[in-house]
Amino acid sequence: MPIAVVMQREVEAAIKALQPLPRAVMRLVELLESETAVLGEVEALLKAEPVLCGKVLQIANSAYYGLPRAVCSIYQALMLLGVHAVRGIVLGVAAASTLRGNRVVSSVERELWRHSVTVASNAQRIARACRWGQRVAEDAYIAGLLHDIGAMFLAARFSGVYHSLIRADEDRLSVERELFGYDHADIGAMIAEHWKLPERIVRVIGEHHAPCLPEGDIRLLTAAVMQADLWDAEKRGAPVSTSAYPRAELSELIRVDDSAAAEIRQSVDESVDTLCDLLLG
Repeated sequence: MPIAVVMQREVEAAIKALQPLPRAVMRLVELLESETAVLGEVEALLKAEPVLCGKVLQIANSAYYGLPRAVCSIYQALMLLGVHAVRGIVLGVAAASTLRGNRVVSSVERELWRHSVTVASNAQRIARACRWGQRVAEDAYIAGLLHDIGAMFLAARFSGVYHSLIRADEDRLSVERELFGYDHADIGAMIAEHWKLPERIVRVIGEHHAPCLPEGDIRLLTAAVMQADLWDAEKRGAPVSTSAYPRAELSELIRVDDSAAAEIRQSVDESVDTLCDLLLG
């Protein structure tokens, strides 16, 4: 049997065996998808999970949010940040914890998380700068944070081969498909589906390296994540396939001038390490 087929089956089995997200997290996602959530319900859900509650408060009080006063309760966090921002924090904490388990994360995994936090923050700011609405902005943060969850999974589950692959100066997507039968975008979508995340988030994760932007309701969301991903890849000097991003479509859709883009990227760079440490700490 070809090695790629064996590896493909291993990947599929490992995803099926992946721990689900905590029940409180899934309930929170369901509540906010229905848009009928009462603030008290969200507060009660989080307060029933003391560890998660503590992490949310840590992040809400971090330099990343720069709130003018200390947040002392979940209710305050919900009022000051908004329920959808808190949802983003909760999903990030839960995803990082579920993938990490009881391990100490490797330097490769930490770098992937740093990249994802950067993409999340930039994608959210791009959506806001383009005035695409609060829902797109908050979804852009979540989709950006989880867009490389497939790469994080491969780095954790197949560390030996994947750590070498990710440091190589090659077209990573093609090599991933050769080795695993899927690329990290495919795998990320499979994980997001396994975790029962909203369909639009699943689709953006799966399509963030597509050669063209999708039509329909995820077009703007995908564009924000793609542009943020491209910005960070260029900054890090990572090898970028010419087909990995639809640059012409992005340029036409995202009207952010150079000075605004520089301001966005600088503000993100100043706070991303703090948030990454809190997610993985």
